Order: sequence, then structure tokens, then C-alpha cells
Amino acid sequence: MTPPRFYNSYQDQDLGLSPKSTRLVFKAVMFHGSGHDEEQRIRIGGDDEGQWEVLWLSSNWGEGTVPLAWVAKGTLRGRALWTGLVHAWFLGSKLGQQAEAPPYDEYATAPNALLDEASVQAIVEQVWPAEEELTEDDIEG
Repeated sequence: MTPPRFYNSYQDQDLGLSPKSTRLVFKAVMFHGSGHDEEQRIRIGGDDEGQWEVLWLSSNWGEGTVPLAWVAKGTLRGRALWTGLVHAWFLGSKLGQQAEAPPYDEYATAPNALLDEASVQAIVEQVWPAEEELTEDDIEG
């Protein structure tokens, strides 16, 4: 079976997607300086044309809802869909913007979120694996 093709807003053409109905995947916070915290709501749902399953970003900064990553509708379901889209978003950020960390500063606990902090952190560690520290024995050996 061919793995699904994911798209992301950093590397692929913006299709002008608009959300239909969405569910909260997780919340995060981006710190922009003293008193200027941006609350990010990462949501999932189909586009208004019914062709894509989309990971959306909306924030309290009033920039509207923007697509982060998407995959053809019906390709994946449930947890595989949620984690696959978050992974595509993070990977797009890493490769398209040379990001060295996820595109937010802190996970924010939210009731009814589809992914908890440990699940999101596991995806972070897949995209940005912790580098092993070399000991003197490793260097000499």
C-alpha cells in the first residue's frame, strides 16, 4: 500500500482552503514578548469543498483560520489522521523554514483535545530527535 501524500503550508501551494466544521486536536501558546501571548488552537476537519482533511490553525490574534497541513479525504481516519497531519505540519516547518523546534512555545492543556501533551511530544521527538551527547570514550573509540 502506498503511504498517503501529505501537504503542508510551508512547502506546497496554498489551495485557498476554507474550513467546514472542526475539532480541537490540541492547544499551544506562542510567546511574542511580555504580555503578548498568542493562544493557538490546532484543529482538524474537512474543507468546505469536501476534498481534504485539514489541520487548521486559529488564534486569538484574529488572523482567521489557516491550513497547516492536509491530506486527501478518506485516506486516513482517527488517530492516524490526527498524528499524521501534525507530523506533516512539524516536518514542513522543519524543512520549509529550517525550524529547530515546533512552531509554538508551549503545549496548553485543553479539555476534549484529541491529542494529549505526551502524544504531541512524541511527534516532536520524531521530527526533532534529541541528539546524543558523545562521551570522551566515544570520540577516542
